[in-house]
Amino acid sequence: MPRADRGGGQDGPPDPGSVAELLWRTAAEPGRKARHRLSARLIVDTAVSLADAEGLGPLSMQRVAGELGCTAMALYRHVPGKDHLVAAMVDTATGRPPAPADPPGGWRAEVETWVDALWDLYLRHPWMTKAPTTGAPVGPNELAWFEALLSPLARSGLDRAELVPIATFVSGAVRDLARVATELDPAGAAEYGEVLARHLDPGRFPVLCSLAGTDGFDEDEDGDVTPVVRSGVRRLLDGIEGRPGSH
Repeated sequence: MPRADRGGGQDGPPDPGSVAELLWRTAAEPGRKARHRLSARLIVDTAVSLADAEGLGPLSMQRVAGELGCTAMALYRHVPGKDHLVAAMVDTATGRPPAPADPPGGWRAEVETWVDALWDLYLRHPWMTKAPTTGAPVGPNELAWFEALLSPLARSGLDRAELVPIATFVSGAVRDLARVATELDPAGAAEYGEVLARHLDPGRFPVLCSLAGTDGFDEDEDGDVTPVVRSGVRRLLDGIEGRPGSH
């Protein structure tokens, strides 16, 4: 079913080539404060500001045009449609990856710094976790982040064939848990243990019942997902570090 907000009457996601062309062209243009003439960068920066304030749901080409004081047709001269716009928004909001520590703290510390930085990025721009993923990254900023994760993993002793799968797993886990963190209701999370205590049958759920009241499964928890991210990453890196040939 075609989307009414896409220019050109295309069905399905935009092709990677046209997305890449827009992302690299947008990145090369001056930022929003540097110019007032309508451009892809101005459109994208405006859309990012709207999404930060209102979320991705209400975003439309018409909404962005209204914010800029022009018609939606004027936007299509610079951005092919909403799908391209959202892809450019993600790459622009992503920005540059964290620089390695100086002096470097080893590949493991570099990965953990990367994870923390990506986590903070998603919490600053919650709408990014809801943006559709239609393919591998092709924009300059997303590629820079991927390179910044692959670089320390390449020094960990992993086989080259494992680098992209592991990096994809780490980035995907952070994104999905960030989505949970931004959607989770702290009040509901605080009642979770109490709800389970009323309904769980120890004969059917023996492990869950045995964990009730323990660290990481406490009815007084405030719904903070950050410890889950850090614990999972540490265990993954423990496994990589413990492999023969790792360093």
